Amino acid sequence: MLTAVLLFGGAGAQGATSTPAGQNATQAAPAQPAPENTDADGRNDSVGTGVAEVERTAPIPLTLEQERQAQRIGSKLHCPICSGESIAQSQTDISRQMMNEVRDGIRQGQSERQILERFVASYGERILMEPPRRGINWLLWGFPVGALLLGVGLWQGYLRRASRAPERTLTAEEERRIAELLRERQGGEERV
Repeated sequence: MLTAVLLFGGAGAQGATSTPAGQNATQAAPAQPAPENTDADGRNDSVGTGVAEVERTAPIPLTLEQERQAQRIGSKLHCPICSGESIAQSQTDISRQMMNEVRDGIRQGQSERQILERFVASYGERILMEPPRRGINWLLWGFPVGALLLGVGLWQGYLRRASRAPERTLTAEEERRIAELLRERQGGEERV
């Protein structure tokens, strides 16, 4: 519809010259049949002309729940040019285009998994904010948990050893020697 207004509005503006002869030529021109690349209402056919109509390209708005789903999926995809940001957070043009692709997938009824798989097929697994839990990536997921468990085990072992009573008892000679040292020390303190 916008294209038709521009086409017919442009023809009227071109025909409106300042000379009366130009006005008469425009008014006297016979009506020409519609070009082959228009539909019955006179609108340009977007396939034949390459010009898409505004009515046909305006995306259907998402519901609130669908937009939340788009944000959730977008937070799982890494921005290709940003450092540590998801496409839902980033304000770059590529991230906005990728978010529009996510929204289009939701409009088409694709599941989260299908949308994520489409991006992985295009960009590789590095596009995911979290590496998948398979293969060598298990080390990435398991290492922090394993290190934490090892640390807790070492700490508990240290506390057990530090809090337990000594296993060895003193001999009679060692006890006598300790008592003698204590008496000497007390005797030395009384003289001062």
